[in-house]
Amino acid sequence: MLKDTNANKIFLIILVLILALSFFLYKGWERRGIEQRMDQQIDFQAGDSLQVSTISNDIFIEVNEGQKQASVSLGSHDNEQLEVSKRGSLVTVSVSPVKRWFLRFFSYTASPLVLTLPSENLGHLEVTSTSGDITLMHPLKTKSTKVSGVSSEVDFLTLWASEHLELHTISGDISGKEASSDGNADISSTSGTIEIQRITGPKTILKTTSSGIEAGVSISKNGSMEAKTTSGEIELDLRPSNNLNITTSTVSGSIEFNDKRQAGNNASLQTGEGSNSVTLSSVSGSIDLVY
Repeated sequence: MLKDTNANKIFLIILVLILALSFFLYKGWERRGIEQRMDQQIDFQAGDSLQVSTISNDIFIEVNEGQKQASVSLGSHDNEQLEVSKRGSLVTVSVSPVKRWFLRFFSYTASPLVLTLPSENLGHLEVTSTSGDITLMHPLKTKSTKVSGVSSEVDFLTLWASEHLELHTISGDISGKEASSDGNADISSTSGTIEIQRITGPKTILKTTSSGIEAGVSISKNGSMEAKTTSGEIELDLRPSNNLNITTSTVSGSIEFNDKRQAGNNASLQTGEGSNSVTLSSVSGSIDLVY
């Protein structure tokens, strides 16, 4: 038994030494990653498409029209793998953690991914992140835009899509100045708020679960919009729109039109020809509408 005890002690000492050595090596690699960055250049023309995906890395996309190529910058250390490629008109950028045994014991701080484009005009834009925030720092014009995040915040300045626009998060807020689409605009969040100053398009869908919606909406002619939440408030400014046919319902919340409390749990109204359909519903949150 004594021999077994001594062997256990020796094993524990060796294990502690290995963990300590791994920790110091890791910290050294982490410091090197903070001080150094990997920078890559890749051909990017106006109208090219961009696909970006990361795990744990924040994503920043900006535009510098003085550049001739797109630049990709990531903190340089051995914990992350950066892949940049172009096939036809599609540029793909991905960052993934390198699987190493010591990462099971120690976490690391993911480096932010910074993309600088030479043009604000894109084909199709798709950005995906898990546990990393997404920030679009410059107005972008695309054929289609799809941004999705899990445990991620999405922030943007101005997005315009000629075909369709999709913004989705799980456990993350969505906020921006302006979102515009000539097709559908589909914006949803689970456990995250939606706050956009102005949304423009023929068909807009806003959905949240356990969070609120606040937006100004301009509906194109003969268009429609729908806002739905489970346990959050809906606050909409429809003054940029006209010819509205509005239907609202709530289970246990209140309804207000232009700061006037409506009786009951259902309310409707029409302005002008009523050619633009508006449907608002909430389970346990209030609906506050200005038109």
